[in-house]
Amino acid sequence: MSRSNRSSMRIGCPACNATVNTPLPPGPGLVDVSDETLQDDSNRLQGTETRCQHCGHELELYYY
Repeated sequence: MSRSNRSSMRIGCPACNATVNTPLPPGPGLVDVSDETLQDDSNRLQGTETRCQHCGHELELYYY
């Protein structure tokens, strides 16, 4: 069986309370940008969208 590098996140749908499973791509996480030479876009908030499989409500997820 192959393994994916993508994490899966379970969240509750605010419209119907169903549990939604959605994959998240790997990100750099939070990095220490106190050193000015390290400041770049790697610490930028990213997002993805998914829909509830039960009611179709659109969900937006944001992560680092």
